[in-house]
Amino acid sequence: MRFFSTVLIALAIIAAVSAYDFNAKILNDRFIQSHNAKGASWVAGRNARFESATIGDVVSLLGTKKPRNTPEGPAVVADIPAAFDARTNWPGCIHAVLNQGQCGSCWAFGASESLSDRFCIASKGAINVTLSPQALVSCDTVLNQGCNGGIPQAAWEYMEAKGLPTYDCFPYTSGANGTEPPCQKTCSDGSTYTLYKAKTLTLQTMNSVSAIQANLVAYGSIEGSMDVYDDFMTYTSGVYVQSPTAKYLGGHAIKIIGWGHDDASNLDYWIVQNSWGTDWGMDGFFWIERGVNMCGIDRDSSAAQANV
Repeated sequence: MRFFSTVLIALAIIAAVSAYDFNAKILNDRFIQSHNAKGASWVAGRNARFESATIGDVVSLLGTKKPRNTPEGPAVVADIPAAFDARTNWPGCIHAVLNQGQCGSCWAFGASESLSDRFCIASKGAINVTLSPQALVSCDTVLNQGCNGGIPQAAWEYMEAKGLPTYDCFPYTSGANGTEPPCQKTCSDGSTYTLYKAKTLTLQTMNSVSAIQANLVAYGSIEGSMDVYDDFMTYTSGVYVQSPTAKYLGGHAIKIIGWGHDDASNLDYWIVQNSWGTDWGMDGFFWIERGVNMCGIDRDSSAAQANV
């Protein structure tokens, strides 16, 4: 019965997205002006990242599929402060904003970026590398589908079993045309081919605010998942709350790095790093309401420990 319910939900989502005009521009000045006039908790604008993009262009970026039912495992015990930012707690370990380009590889970016941060944090800065999302896109082909999407937890299972080389060793090229180059076992920069693994059997799925917070405080950045609506491309600052008339476009993976409270809107929020480059949002970051499962972000986060 559950299988048929899942199939019906999936078909309903496909039908809804298929009804859109995929050639329509994603940025809408009428919406931006109307939204900002309401004095909402976030400010809309014309992000350069999507200046000429169509709805179809954006849908192709949203490649995160429903996470697998991985058990949460033992709860992580940690003191949870009222506000937390991994960038200030572990200076130099939260790596730069990357850009997935025109490829539905967000699932790979959320995973590789979070593990990169966790290696730096666990080693106290001794292992400070940016790992290759391209290695996941090109090599993790058992359950994931490259630029056509993937399951975050399956990416972590691959990183436990196989590991990833560095970004310089296997540079990201899929963003240019949305295709996957062959999996490579030598480094493009001539360096030694070294794989960095997640620790075996440490993968956890976090389905509550407190579970995400405790794991983040203990180990560092976490790969989160969320639903994306067409108003999200216009986000420029503030605490994002989905607009009532916004249309669903697809699933997206991101990197959760902290949380706080916004006095102006009186809303609790997550601090999130996106993979759309620095010309979107707040230099590539955004805040989204925390504690009400906004766009599904309070559930279905995943991460494993770095094998240091």
